[in-house]
Amino acid sequence: MTAVTVHAPRHGDGWLSVDTAEWVGDRGEYDEQLTEDLRGWLDGHGYGYPWTDGVLLWAKQRAGTDTTGLYGDGACWELNTCNAENLLSGDIGFVVFGAGGLGELVVLQSGDGGLYCDPEVYRSSVLDTAEWVDFSRAYGGCVNGHEWLTDDAYRLYANGGGHDGTPTVPGQARAPFGDPDRAYIACPDCGKALHFCA
Repeated sequence: MTAVTVHAPRHGDGWLSVDTAEWVGDRGEYDEQLTEDLRGWLDGHGYGYPWTDGVLLWAKQRAGTDTTGLYGDGACWELNTCNAENLLSGDIGFVVFGAGGLGELVVLQSGDGGLYCDPEVYRSSVLDTAEWVDFSRAYGGCVNGHEWLTDDAYRLYANGGGHDGTPTVPGQARAPFGDPDRAYIACPDCGKALHFCA
């Protein structure tokens, strides 16, 4: 699980974030050799931008078979987090797929506002493909045992039960004495700090 940081410049105004590199590192292992091979292949075949079709063509040529979804079922997944509410601190686009003898791979394209840099290849290390698209969910608990979750990085839900109303992350954000370095999300039940992981 990846640690979640709370940001709150003042009471009732805040958000949660996860370091993108840590989040990726919890799900895959960087492969330098495949990364260099992919970048060289894209350059040599006129792909100035790492379009998904070029990435999958590279994988097919290297593996000798068509790509599939991870673990051999379904189509590859192509995602872009800059267009969705999420916890990640950096915008990324990524393609998740299985490539025969190359194994289960993720090609990550990090950038700013969708302007991507050179792609990076990772070997997937998670057992559930859904973990690669679960970039907006976090679980929090306080010292009194109350558990809360968010599945959109905005609304808070009581974990395992109902609750009057739907509190929000910004609404529960606290910055004691106006100090953002001490920011926390207050438990809607008791006001104690919620500690989140994703």
